[in-house]
Amino acid sequence: MKVGKFLYKYRSLTPVPLVIVLLIFLKPSLVTIIVGLFVTICGEILRFTSVGYTGLTTRSKNVQSDILVTNGPYGFIRNPIYLGNFFISLGIVISANAFFPWFIVLYIIVFAVQYFFIIRFEEKFLREKFGDRYLQYIKNVPSFFVNLKPYRKGKSVKPNFKWALRSEKVTITVVTLLYIIIGVIYVWQRIHK
Repeated sequence: MKVGKFLYKYRSLTPVPLVIVLLIFLKPSLVTIIVGLFVTICGEILRFTSVGYTGLTTRSKNVQSDILVTNGPYGFIRNPIYLGNFFISLGIVISANAFFPWFIVLYIIVFAVQYFFIIRFEEKFLREKFGDRYLQYIKNVPSFFVNLKPYRKGKSVKPNFKWALRSEKVTITVVTLLYIIIGVIYVWQRIHK
């Protein structure tokens, strides 16, 4: 659990080495930028919607939760924010087009290992805090693959998208800056061909 706790605390910083390598070796094309941007936007929509249900606790460095959220995106998947993160970053990797397809494979492996430990760490906390309600929830809702039938038990939480917007400013800013860099490098490479 120590690995999970460490990765949870520093989950915003762990992608930095991969991003640096990606930016050094990127070779974007118009097609990869368009496809990647679409994937990233889909990921951010999922992430934004999920944060609307869980609130600002998603930005903390320590696991915390006052309520067990089981509706909205959480009625279909237990970790919708992480699935959103996966698609946001996958879109950036696709857009950068560095070492295709090997960098995509590397990204998927690194993401899977990191979030395997993070999810196990969070689930231990949630089992201890919510007990049987959480155990019932995990029996019916998959961790990382979308269930087509929503979970309908538990207290329904009303989303607060003002919180989500405030929370997502950092993510949206960082992603926008990365796409600006990718776009500038694309234009630079086209001019200097």
